[in-house]
Amino acid sequence: MPTLATKHTCTGCSACRNICPHSAISINPDRDGFLMPVVNSDLCVECKLCEKACPIVNGVDIKYPEVKQAFAFWDNKTRTKSSSGGAFSAIARSVIEKGGVVFGAAWKDGFKCVHIKCETIDGLEAIRGSKYLQSDIGLTFSEVRSALKEDRYVLFTGTPCQIAGLRSFLLKPYEKLITVDIVCHGVPSNQLFCNYIEKLKAEFPEFANANGFEFRIRHGWGYAPSVTGVNCQKTTLSGVRDLYMSAFLKSGIFRKSCYDCRFNGLSRVSDISIADFWGLGLQGIPFRHDVSKGVSLVLVNTEKGSKIMACLDDCFMEERPLQEAISPNRNIVYSSILPPNRDQIIEAFNDPANTLTAINARFRIVDTSISGRLIKVLRMWLRSVLIKTGIFWRIKSIINKRQGK
Repeated sequence: MPTLATKHTCTGCSACRNICPHSAISINPDRDGFLMPVVNSDLCVECKLCEKACPIVNGVDIKYPEVKQAFAFWDNKTRTKSSSGGAFSAIARSVIEKGGVVFGAAWKDGFKCVHIKCETIDGLEAIRGSKYLQSDIGLTFSEVRSALKEDRYVLFTGTPCQIAGLRSFLLKPYEKLITVDIVCHGVPSNQLFCNYIEKLKAEFPEFANANGFEFRIRHGWGYAPSVTGVNCQKTTLSGVRDLYMSAFLKSGIFRKSCYDCRFNGLSRVSDISIADFWGLGLQGIPFRHDVSKGVSLVLVNTEKGSKIMACLDDCFMEERPLQEAISPNRNIVYSSILPPNRDQIIEAFNDPANTLTAINARFRIVDTSISGRLIKVLRMWLRSVLIKTGIFWRIKSIINKRQGK
């Protein structure tokens, strides 16, 4: 039998499944809901192609030299439709316009997250937007290879481990392959997320007919998880209702490999890395632009990536200090810290007998005290008012100047 990554190191990238010529490997959720490879001994001929494709097992270093350039970026065409500045949309649009194909994470059947293929500008809407859970790669690696063999441009976006899996699966470089990784905190399982949704529906009647989910606001910049109902009305989640995202931000529900990520660091595995540029203006160089509609952080990791960014049109792009990019985005370099009660939190989310209120009472993930809720509401309200009036950015500029920034 082949030797694959262990349950502690496997990233669930599905490279092994995609490369197996005998369909001997399936990707199934384990007890905690995380996708893991399962080998069918009756079909396996021990060709060991899966070992060559596994970026954990094969030992091949696929990282590029350390990144040297960081940019603040936004796409004027899609900035208000994206989670931050629309960097993905701008790159994807350029690939589609060349007759290429784009792969990324999308919702399926409401709350399942899967990687899909897109070949039209309109189709990019399904891939746009943050999804804070692990997508199921399916057989998209094989679809990428087929498109590349047809001499088409291909953009593949995903977490660093998914990019590593794709590149290992392909076994050789392709000039027309463009890879973009999302700076990643870690990934919860799709099973856990669906269980969270079921608890939300059961415990809070106003969400009983929920059929969609958004993690980020599109009309501004920041976290604001919301549920979409049958009439397309969005309801923002807060308190215990937002327990999933609260647990995510405390690193309590990630797969084991995320706490010792092999693919973060300044030596990246993709041509371009993207994230939110939270720390603008905090490292000595003022940023004199309105950021209220969102700003993307873009790390250009390869010469190919540099050429791609240089060809984008109708975009804002300004080089910024690399340290300014790293400071508020620690997951560029570091893995998330493993909480001591991580296993218990995941088990509680996956237990049908538990309510969200019961989970929070046990682990105190969200502060539900009256004072805690009041402070959070007032903080959100004040920030919203200051942003709408333009005062927020003037205050931020004054603070930066007083700090000598």
